Amino acid sequence: MSAYFFPTPELLGSAVPAIVSVLLLAPIYIWYRNYRKKAQFSKQVLATNKLKVLLSVLALFLLALSVRIPSALFFGSPFEKTPLILLTISTILVIEKTEISAFGFTTRKLGKSLAHGLAFFLLLNALTLTIDDLLVCAFTNQTLFLSFNTSPFILSLPFMTLCVAISEEGLFRGYIQTHLEKILTPMNAIIVQAFLFGIWHFVWNLSPFDPFGMAQYMSVTLFIGLLFGYFYSKTRSLLPLVLAHGLWDSVAQGVVENQAASGALNAAAPVGRFLTFLLPYAIPFAVTFLYIKYAVKKIGDDQTGS
Repeated sequence: MSAYFFPTPELLGSAVPAIVSVLLLAPIYIWYRNYRKKAQFSKQVLATNKLKVLLSVLALFLLALSVRIPSALFFGSPFEKTPLILLTISTILVIEKTEISAFGFTTRKLGKSLAHGLAFFLLLNALTLTIDDLLVCAFTNQTLFLSFNTSPFILSLPFMTLCVAISEEGLFRGYIQTHLEKILTPMNAIIVQAFLFGIWHFVWNLSPFDPFGMAQYMSVTLFIGLLFGYFYSKTRSLLPLVLAHGLWDSVAQGVVENQAASGALNAAAPVGRFLTFLLPYAIPFAVTFLYIKYAVKKIGDDQTGS
């Protein structure tokens, strides 16, 4: 409703819906605390049959998508995130009666969690931006990024972290991946949630319809989902991912790109355009994967297995 009455083309310009979204987290949290006092909740995700798990995952994903699509089409901004938080938490508590800590919502080892989240962000996002800028400069003799505006970054950080990051990490890594691990191997659970995470992002290229941009965006987010899922499988905590996710989305708000460099890149040789698209993702993805594999250990409770 606030997005409807305060329409703007960009998220940062629409401060009212962003502020309302963050403020609505308080009654959601109060509701959660009050409801969990009324019943006994399991501290583990109970093992159920394969069909029931698949139907539960698919149903919640489609329900969330039905909230997301109108928001993207009407407002062009992710204002559906707070309703998605309520949808996910209420599904867990009301239907499954499971503590949300079983899905990675834990503050155990807070300092270690935040350090891992920051390192994850720097390796994946900051390295991507750096390589992208170096390659564009090499092929066009122009820098891709002119400057960084701290105001949009700071203003968008609460919404991107508390609403966007919590809702998406809670849905895909927390709810979907944790459930799929009960019926699939850990690797297959990571792949399926990443595939759904990629589909999740098709909405931003619906209007105007851009099939090439849609395929590109979905492919990139699928691989990002693989890394996020692998990280969650190692740590069993969403806090580092929430921080990294929030930083990823809010830093993008502050980056000022050089449109002339983008235009020059489009006129460059095909090999230059291909390398500029591939390497800024391939190298950071490989480095981040090695970091997760060798430097990351469990933080939260282990919920894998049946």
